[in-house]
Amino acid sequence: MGEDSYPYQFVDEQGEPSGVLVDMWQEWSKQTATPVMFVSRHWTDTLDQLSHGDADVHIGMAVTQSRSEKFAFAQALTHVSTYLYLHKDLPQRLTFEELGPYQVGIVSGSSHENELLKLSSKIRFKRYKNRHELLVGVLHGEIKVFAGMQGYLRDKKINKQVISLFPLSHRILIKQVPLRPALNKSDGQLMQQVNAGFAAIDKGRLDAIEEYWIGIKPQQNGLIIATAINLEPFISLGGDGMPHGLYVDIWSLWSDKTGIPISFITSDINQSLDRVKSGKADVHIGYPESDKFNTGLLRSQLLYRVKSRLHSYGKPIDSLQSLQGSRVGAVPTAPYLAELKQALPDVELKLYGSVTAMIQAAKEGHIGSFVASSSWTHHYLMLQGALSEFYPFPKLEFVTDIFVLTSPHNVGLSNRIKAGFELIETQELAEIERKWILDSQVRTFKSHLELIQLSGEQQQYLQDLKSIRVGYLKDWQPMEFSNEDDMFSGINRDVVDVITKQLGVSVEAVAFDEWQSLINALIEGDVDIAGSVAATADRRKALLFSDPYWPSPWSLATPIEREAIFNVQQLAGQRLAIVEGYQLVNQLMGAGYGIELVLVADPHSGLTAVKEGKADAFVDKAINLASTLKHGDYSQLKMSVLADFSEQHSHFGIHPSLAQFVPLMNLALKNLDQTKRQVIYQHWIQPVAVAPRGSDTVKWCVSIIIILLTLMAIILMCRLLFTKERLKRIQLESQLSKMTHFDPMTGFANRSLLDDRLKQAVLLHSREQATFGVLFIDIGGLKSVNKQMGHDVGDKLLKLVAEQMSTCIRRSDTLARFGSNEFVVVLNKSKDLDLVCQVADTIIANLSKSFDCENTKLNVRASIGIAMFPADGDNVVELLKSADKLMYRAKQSGGNCYKSS
Repeated sequence: MGEDSYPYQFVDEQGEPSGVLVDMWQEWSKQTATPVMFVSRHWTDTLDQLSHGDADVHIGMAVTQSRSEKFAFAQALTHVSTYLYLHKDLPQRLTFEELGPYQVGIVSGSSHENELLKLSSKIRFKRYKNRHELLVGVLHGEIKVFAGMQGYLRDKKINKQVISLFPLSHRILIKQVPLRPALNKSDGQLMQQVNAGFAAIDKGRLDAIEEYWIGIKPQQNGLIIATAINLEPFISLGGDGMPHGLYVDIWSLWSDKTGIPISFITSDINQSLDRVKSGKADVHIGYPESDKFNTGLLRSQLLYRVKSRLHSYGKPIDSLQSLQGSRVGAVPTAPYLAELKQALPDVELKLYGSVTAMIQAAKEGHIGSFVASSSWTHHYLMLQGALSEFYPFPKLEFVTDIFVLTSPHNVGLSNRIKAGFELIETQELAEIERKWILDSQVRTFKSHLELIQLSGEQQQYLQDLKSIRVGYLKDWQPMEFSNEDDMFSGINRDVVDVITKQLGVSVEAVAFDEWQSLINALIEGDVDIAGSVAATADRRKALLFSDPYWPSPWSLATPIEREAIFNVQQLAGQRLAIVEGYQLVNQLMGAGYGIELVLVADPHSGLTAVKEGKADAFVDKAINLASTLKHGDYSQLKMSVLADFSEQHSHFGIHPSLAQFVPLMNLALKNLDQTKRQVIYQHWIQPVAVAPRGSDTVKWCVSIIIILLTLMAIILMCRLLFTKERLKRIQLESQLSKMTHFDPMTGFANRSLLDDRLKQAVLLHSREQATFGVLFIDIGGLKSVNKQMGHDVGDKLLKLVAEQMSTCIRRSDTLARFGSNEFVVVLNKSKDLDLVCQVADTIIANLSKSFDCENTKLNVRASIGIAMFPADGDNVVELLKSADKLMYRAKQSGGNCYKSS
């Protein structure tokens, strides 16, 4: 036997023979009562041992012409797929003929050389003594292509390194080969004994051995994963009818790393568990298994940790003590109920059937707060437009472990799953989590995400840079200002700190009295960057800009007795004060609003102009205007947000000399997510106690109330802006999914989605030993319509034809456009051929009727080929080939339908 062909034949850490073939031969030994002794050697030495008569049998190998000349071969014990593994820097679609420039690494004496030369005579080889030396050469960069068999490496560290350089998605199948015991040709009696012994072993036992080592049952193309749905953002059904979400993306990454296909089967939570217990599914996607909720399944892998927190409606929770005597909601299946009762002994715990029921109860005042998954609650409230009405309390948190579950009898699968997850980097999980979990405070992998990966060149640049000069306004609260110690403070200072701490550079702050002076200094290079700069076309000629980092809507200050103004058109014919240098000046001057602009040096001058009647209104950023009104003597003024300028965003303006700094700044800004923005915002937007003076008391109170209400509106607006962006992203992903999986003309599945559905059908029906049908349909008569009436009419007719066919099948079936005038129908769980033929006959009958199109009666004819799984093919390619061939026969014979005999 070979000593390093894991997991088929190898020597383990204790020096003992192990692997698929070793266990099979030990089973043979029991069956025949014949002792066996394994002798392990390097691969070429094992062949010499057998040919010299130093061994009776070789444990198992692939058959080649040269080996056939020396040895006789018994019946196959198992099959193994062999692949070419391509380096990640090489094109993914290389053919065997295109491998000429690259040496292919192989183990000397292996069957790979023979098989590859059959595929292309141009392939050149670099030979290694054994598999270990081959992999060392791979990791040292000696070769960009190597040949190997399926499975995974015993050394987890090497396995991870190899797959990171040679992704399984890049590999090319060479051949699936049987592994057969080899004997000397003169040992005819021993050959009979070997074959008879293996034939007498129960096939289920041999399959169990292979499943233990490989993790997947023989003849199984991939894993079926059972899952519940409606658990956003962890898992839900998308617009394409396929599962999407955090857990799905993690499993898809696992599939990419292992090269093992996966498919999902959806149901409710109890049914999904039952599918794994009954063997109808291999894996449960992820379940909150605990000592209290023990399913009896095997916890194969910790998938994720869900964080649950207290949420209150209307106002935030000050402290846990403030909850005494109140009612707190929870769901009865929550694994943290005991911990919750212990943490809040003085509250009345009220149980509800769902989180949505608790949210409604909180709105109606039945409970003061509730405990639920923060991510789910955040996602739900955002979609409902109610995010700003609820407040999480982060100081009380419960963590629920989510486990991948498998059958306790399938230890091999459990080991295979663990090995696959060990290939995944934490940073990759963090990127997936960032996509789905908006609140960074409840992310499991958040600390790893904040580490910015920089190249050596980028690190050297930052070391040479050392510090950056940041220009800011002395009195533009709360965005930026000089505090009582004349230090740079405010929101922009906090954002700059986020950037500089990650990049390791220091800040030199330069204060300015006026905005225009600051912009001029930035353009001249007297400062390097400045915050809250709008990226206008004119400014882009002289400056560079960061990605947007802060919502900055515009608002107006007007006399308190005037009606509120919410759009610029209401200012027509009026005097509007604005700070000189603001980018909004050019927009207002060039748009024909009929506004008289009064240019001022700073916000206080603008508000004073309105207060003294020199201007009708003053415009400034909403957050700064609210702060200035609050801190100054402006009780006669009120504030309103300009709706037509509400979606503005702030950028950092950067002098062109720091062009290399811009992409690094953007990397750092990616970590400034919604939650961090909210923390910064709440830090700087705090009520300031100012004593009222005499007769101004009432006006002052009214002013404070108006400002606070406005601030709440701004917070809501900012949150809605983030929500809107998130919803836009969701809609974009849905549109992208439709473009990827659906035919744009007919709206039905395209070839990509058809391939996925067929793979799922093969997996599911193989497991349940059920049949399904495939119809390959050619629509005749379309070419003449296109020629005589134009392609527009032909396209409309094709769409009507597709819609008519969809009425003939069930919702669980699939209709897909395969080519210009070809369609494929997948009929799931069809009991027999007669039922499939009935569907085909119905389609033919419905399509034989005339279609009303452009006030013209048009006719088509359908030719259908019918293939059945597994009789006409046990995989996607064979099924489509069979159905296509039968459809062609139907067309040639002039009939409408043709099925296999």
